[in-house]
Amino acid sequence: MRCILWCFGIACVAILGIPIVSEAFEVRLTQEQIKEANEYGAKYKGKDVFESNIVKKACFGEYPGGDGGLIMSKYIRIAVVSAMRAIKDKTLTPEEIKDIEESTTFNVVVSVSNENVKTPEDVQIILKQGENNILPQKTEFGMKYKDNRQGVIGIFNYGRVNPDANTTIVVKTGKDQKKYTIDFSDVK
Repeated sequence: MRCILWCFGIACVAILGIPIVSEAFEVRLTQEQIKEANEYGAKYKGKDVFESNIVKKACFGEYPGGDGGLIMSKYIRIAVVSAMRAIKDKTLTPEEIKDIEESTTFNVVVSVSNENVKTPEDVQIILKQGENNILPQKTEFGMKYKDNRQGVIGIFNYGRVNPDANTTIVVKTGKDQKKYTIDFSDVK
């Protein structure tokens, strides 16, 4: 009987606990982590946040200055939005923080040439983990850059991604395809 209970406990932790216990993609942020991310963003105002240690680890390719992108976990999203608001001496509202906190998705923001991109569907963002190709639930336009680049946001469900698996981000636009390797365990 003890063996059965022990095995059941291990199985529950392995199946349910790994995404939550893992350092990557904190599905549930504590109030302390939310406060820390908010203060972190306020400390690195505006685009300076992309050069900070924590946010830089969530970037891939040459982002934000060129092609590539950013993994927007809950922590990173709070830090980046807080940094952008800090330029205007504003802060995140409790409602905005609650929306981020309750979200079951994370964003992969990519920067691509504006040349062949007319709709968000013109850009495919695929997360490859072994034989699994994970597609976003939704794709939408993000920020438009001054240097003929367009931001595109892929919205992915936390539950579909293994934060411990080797991951390649594939970005396809027309005939162009770029691949980036990311280690989700580096993303806070």
